[in-house]
Amino acid sequence: MDQDTLRAAVDAAFEQDPASTAAWPDPHPDHEPDPQEYSRCLDPAKYRILTARANAWTRVLTEAGLATLEPIDLTREHDTWRDGSPSGIAPVRAHRLRPHQQNAVPLVLSFRGFDGPDDNLVTISAGQPAVPLATVPACGCDACDDGSEHLLTELDEHLLGVVTGDFVHVNTPRLTAFGDSRGWQANAADDSDGLGHVEQLLEDARTGRSPHRVVHGARWW
Repeated sequence: MDQDTLRAAVDAAFEQDPASTAAWPDPHPDHEPDPQEYSRCLDPAKYRILTARANAWTRVLTEAGLATLEPIDLTREHDTWRDGSPSGIAPVRAHRLRPHQQNAVPLVLSFRGFDGPDDNLVTISAGQPAVPLATVPACGCDACDDGSEHLLTELDEHLLGVVTGDFVHVNTPRLTAFGDSRGWQANAADDSDGLGHVEQLLEDARTGRSPHRVVHGARWW
């Protein structure tokens, strides 16, 4: 197994889902959004394409023998996520993908909805208990819509970061930082120290030298 083979398998599984045909282009390729677009979403159901993509990943990772699917009891959210449900909003359903590879990090995929559909938002989390990486889309308003391709790529890259072992997450008393091969993000309680030390913080986590709480693991194959 390698990344190219994995991506090809996910693409093939995704194409079997009717929702995969609902892709759409960037509605603002050469102009700024209209002001009223910031307060509306005319077609929230289109974001269910992300649910279809997450389902394709789940199917491929389990059928390839890389992980076992575990349904999650949503009444026990604090057993699933380190700090409770992501964004403080309970999902309508969630499952864990537990890798068979020793020391690899589990994935949690959870689904909730907005503006009608109940599962057009996908949250990717990692670890046990899990920490959230991202919710896609981050914003569903029409103004922030830049097409489905960007969103599908974002979902893929977050999942690949965990599956390939590139993802790392660190909690210190003063900040939370996480990253993968694409770069890093950090949220600090204050900016007195700046963020110049984040790369070293993440490197220490990857190499087992961090004294802080870390989520990082091996590749899934």
